[in-house]
Amino acid sequence: MSYPFLPGGICLPEVSAGNRSTQVASKSHFTGHITFGEGHGRGVGLESNLEKKVALILRYAPTTADLVEQQAFEWYDADGEYYTHYVDLVCRLGDGRRIGYAVRPIHRVSAGYEDELARVKHQSLSQGVFDDFRLFTERDVCPVALHNATHLHSVRIAEPDADKAAAEVIGMMRGVETIGALRDRIGMEGTGLRAVVRHIGSGHLQLLRQEKISETSQVIRVVALH
Repeated sequence: MSYPFLPGGICLPEVSAGNRSTQVASKSHFTGHITFGEGHGRGVGLESNLEKKVALILRYAPTTADLVEQQAFEWYDADGEYYTHYVDLVCRLGDGRRIGYAVRPIHRVSAGYEDELARVKHQSLSQGVFDDFRLFTERDVCPVALHNATHLHSVRIAEPDADKAAAEVIGMMRGVETIGALRDRIGMEGTGLRAVVRHIGSGHLQLLRQEKISETSQVIRVVALH
């Protein structure tokens, strides 16, 4: 379900797909909200700065098709007593696999918490709920992946004229090109540059090597433009 249009023709993002509402505000830690997806997108609630970083990295990974937060899973302990574990982030890959992520700073990963995660992983995989279940701490945050995801998110809003011009230029690519060279062929300066980067986010272009996105980064075309 999506929110209705506001006066002036503005449409808010679709409501979160989470099973639990995230905190709107907190005196002790970061809370926030981020919108992913094309058009008006869908909201994802966040309850830590680490969750924001992980959400960006996962959502803009080339293999990701969708990302939702706070998915409920019922698990049982050694005595057979049931509890609800809210999986912080669930990533659906392009091949259909679903991977659950528990996001927590390493200093808050206790032995008891690790035991709970081990049970959640075993039970969720055996029930076919997830294809994998992983713990994601600040030690797993790749600075390059975070930089690129943040960059891709910052240019996500379509600019039709520039995107059309970029599609034409990219459609004629043969071999390896730099982002700057493609921008120069498109013209439009910064607008053209953003359009090239959006085509990385859409999966039509791929970085030749793992590095922070810049004008000198080399890219190849991997998906045909229609």
